[in-house]
Amino acid sequence: MELNNEFKRHLERGRFFDKNDRVVVAVSTGVDSMVLLALLQELPASLRPQIIVAHVNHRLRKQSEEEEQFIRDYCEDHRLKLVVHHWPLTEHPQNGIEEAARKMRYCFFAQVMKDEQATILLTAHHQNDLAETMLMKLTRGGQLHQLIGIEEKRPFSSGTLERPLLNFPKQRLREYAVNNHLKWYEDLTNRELTVSRNRFRHQVIPLLEKENSNFLAALSNYHEQLELAVELENQFAQEQLAKLSNKEGHLDIKALCQLPLAKERLVLVKWLEKNGVLGLKRGFVEQVLSDINNRHLPQIKRRVTPDLVLFKNYSELFVKNVNQSLQKVQPSINSVVKLGRWYSIENDYQIAVAKEKTFFNQGEHCQEMWLAPEQLPLKVRRWREQDRLPLKNGGHQKVSRVLIDQKVPLSKRNQQLVIVDAQDTVVWVVGRKWGWFTRPGDYTTRWQQLFIGKRDLKRRKE
Repeated sequence: MELNNEFKRHLERGRFFDKNDRVVVAVSTGVDSMVLLALLQELPASLRPQIIVAHVNHRLRKQSEEEEQFIRDYCEDHRLKLVVHHWPLTEHPQNGIEEAARKMRYCFFAQVMKDEQATILLTAHHQNDLAETMLMKLTRGGQLHQLIGIEEKRPFSSGTLERPLLNFPKQRLREYAVNNHLKWYEDLTNRELTVSRNRFRHQVIPLLEKENSNFLAALSNYHEQLELAVELENQFAQEQLAKLSNKEGHLDIKALCQLPLAKERLVLVKWLEKNGVLGLKRGFVEQVLSDINNRHLPQIKRRVTPDLVLFKNYSELFVKNVNQSLQKVQPSINSVVKLGRWYSIENDYQIAVAKEKTFFNQGEHCQEMWLAPEQLPLKVRRWREQDRLPLKNGGHQKVSRVLIDQKVPLSKRNQQLVIVDAQDTVVWVVGRKWGWFTRPGDYTTRWQQLFIGKRDLKRRKE
């Protein structure tokens, strides 16, 4: 079947988007993203969304400038809106550049979605990408849900990230590009076998395809089965947690131990994750299982993260933040923020600054922030009329303007808090807007990574 028609039917079955949606399409100028863009343009008017093309010039290769000019010309010829981001060389880290580039790209895509009032981000991940990811996860080991690899749809920023090509193999996309005379650029670094993913792409998967010519389709089928299995697994775990947990969230040990071992392990892991204990290793889980099933060990105290401790107290399991210290913020507050502590703001919410993201539980929003040594320590205080927030473009915005733009009632403006650095520069207008600090190339080695977050007390009580 012609790829255009197959793509159209796949969209209709999967309910990805419709003609009224504004979508941001991530285009690198590689063959995959150029085919995705072409397929979207070929959709009938009844299905075709409003397209905004997003391109990142990483400035990692000599041809980056040529690629940018190409996509600019392409979008102009096809009357498509284009947004381009340049990644300054000064922001390139010395180590881990691939991961840094990925984070930068998705931050950029999220900003484009916000600026363009788009609700969907489309990327060109395909069946081969899925196979590579699943095999890499299988090789490394871990939890069952990690084997799913790449999700076809997931929440992202203010909307969703969707991958409508996930059911199509790379070869089909390349054939379409050749047959339709599409131009694209090859990234030669994709051939470097020092990169783990490239070894799976060029060595492992070709060998498996020799054993089974339908290997990619078979793995894609397993992907769908895994998604269903994990969904049912989560549903079972949540039902059990509702039965086995009390109002404080403590887990009934006797009832837990009556479950078959595999189900006991599943429920324990989900309960620990719910309490902020993430990234669990098999050996740790097995040790905890052994401890809670040991009748001769009525009490245990085991540190599970720098801040969290797991307690077994005869009949119950519970997790406690041993460093947590709630501190009431008074109207005249002007105090240094201590790391790893929640600060109550009136009776509405709490704020905290921590070194680890795991300090925050699921549902508690936190923002990663890198700060120079001379910016520390941070302080929390009421905002002042002269306060200004540093912006990405090098400019500043008055905090008073932030409050006006966000239509904060006058009765609440005087109560607005800000977190400031040691130079009294605003880092965060609490709950409203973040400052921007330009990072040097070696910021990961010299600067401090912090996580600043907020949680709603009223919602927690409900």
